[in-house]
Amino acid sequence: MAGNAKTNKFMLSTATVMLGPLADLHKLNPIEHSIGLVKNFQLTGEAQYTELTQGIRNAVVMSVRTGEGLRTSCEVYEFTAKNIAYAAGLDASGTTYDVVDEMSALGATAAAGSSALELAAAPTEPVAPGDYIFVQKGQDDYVHVAKVESYDDTTTPTITLATGFEVPTGLEFPVGARVGRLMRVDVGTYDAQPDLACKVTGILPKDNSPFTILLPKVKVTRGLGISFASDNFTNMPFEMQPYEMVTNDPFYDEYGHAQAILMAR
Repeated sequence: MAGNAKTNKFMLSTATVMLGPLADLHKLNPIEHSIGLVKNFQLTGEAQYTELTQGIRNAVVMSVRTGEGLRTSCEVYEFTAKNIAYAAGLDASGTTYDVVDEMSALGATAAAGSSALELAAAPTEPVAPGDYIFVQKGQDDYVHVAKVESYDDTTTPTITLATGFEVPTGLEFPVGARVGRLMRVDVGTYDAQPDLACKVTGILPKDNSPFTILLPKVKVTRGLGISFASDNFTNMPFEMQPYEMVTNDPFYDEYGHAQAILMAR
C-alpha cells in the first residue's frame, strides 16, 4: 500500500559527537575525541534562493540556489573543561583541557593565611607550578581555589600556593579535606576561533548499522550556557557552523566543495 515501508532504515538513535583538529578528520574516535553525553543532534539545511519575478503578481520565473544554510545543533550534558572551552569558542582539541579526576587529601590542617598544603599521600600525577587547585572541606561549598607556586615531595608531599592565593581569613581546612586539580578556561578572551573537524555517528536500531556524518570544517558558534538548577539536568546548547573548504585545507581533494558528507546505506 502507498506509504508502506520499503526498508528497515528507521532513525531512533543517539549520536556520538567527536571534535578534533582539521587534519584528524579520519582519526576521530569515541575514546579520545567524543564530547560525551549528547542529545538531540540535528543537521539541518535551509537552502537560500535568489528569485526573479515578473508581472503584477510577482510570479517567480527563475531562481538560483545561492546558499546552503547548513547548521548543526545538539545538547551537550557533560560540563568538562574541554566542553566548556569548545562552547566558549576556544581550541580544546589538544590535551590542555584534558580532565584530571584524581584527588588527594590534606595530611595536616591548613589554617587561615597558610600557603603550604601538606598532602596525606603524593598524587600519581604531581601538580606543577601554574596549575590551579581547589581545597574543599567535606563535600559542600566550603571551597578555596588557588594557584600552585611549587610542589615538593622529597619528604612530605607539599603544595606551596602562589602569593595572593593563601588560605583566606575565616577559612580553615582540616585533615582529610579534599584537594583536586582544576582546569582554567578564559571565557571572553579575544582568540581566533579554531577550525575543527567533526564526526558524528549514530546507530540505526534494526541491525545496529552506523549512520555517520563527516563535517570536514566547522566552528562552534554557540554553546556556552552555565545554569545551576535543581529540577532537571542542564545542558549546553551547541551549534556548529559547517564551512566550505579551501584548497589548502586537509581533504580538499577528497571532498571538494562539500560542507557535510553523509555516510549511509
